[in-house]
Amino acid sequence: MSDAPDITRAQWTIYWEREYTTAIAPERVALEFHPHRPLMTNMPLQEQRALAAGGYKVLPDDCGPVRMAGHYGYLVRCPVDCRLRRTGDGVKWQAPEIRPEERLLGYKSFSGMYVDTILNSGYAKLCCGIRFYYPHYLGIMLKDLPNHFYHDPARTFSVWEGIKSKEYNLTPNLYDFLPDYDAFVANVLLQLNKPTTLKRGDPVALVIPVLLPKQFKLEELTAERKRGGG
Repeated sequence: MSDAPDITRAQWTIYWEREYTTAIAPERVALEFHPHRPLMTNMPLQEQRALAAGGYKVLPDDCGPVRMAGHYGYLVRCPVDCRLRRTGDGVKWQAPEIRPEERLLGYKSFSGMYVDTILNSGYAKLCCGIRFYYPHYLGIMLKDLPNHFYHDPARTFSVWEGIKSKEYNLTPNLYDFLPDYDAFVANVLLQLNKPTTLKRGDPVALVIPVLLPKQFKLEELTAERKRGGG
């Protein structure tokens, strides 16, 4: 028997805490849309045609799923001002040092700064200073901002996306009162497309709770099943 709760009734709490005093509290994402435009999602076809005949131009955020994605997940913001660029010798950066009095949980990057590289890979790592605690039957996905080419066309970097789960658990949960929770540190790997300047408070990535692949099964809807067969 699975120890996961009934997902049709459960509501799960995800906790967060600051690793550094400079960290900015995560918040529900709310990308900018055009609230006074007519929504075509539930509009009858004749009304849609009349709207189009009047010169109405459809925008991507007229799409219901696009609008939903723009309000789904929690923003992780940059905790400090920093500059990053790629050179022939690898990633170079200007970033503040993580001072001892700023470290609440003791975590420190290899370089001692808010920007680092992951094992000299040439990819920049931004330490955002937030640690999440999530139920172990869920996963936590760190991903790029949805449709940032539309909402932030001047963005000069992309985020390497990943999912943290109990099967890949390196960050210890230090709290006995959260026995069924795993920990996840919101350090973000960046793909630099151009020299990048990040200001404190700039949105960097999203954190999204997800169900794990083992909790799903993909099956074709065959003609036999449509007829009521097994």
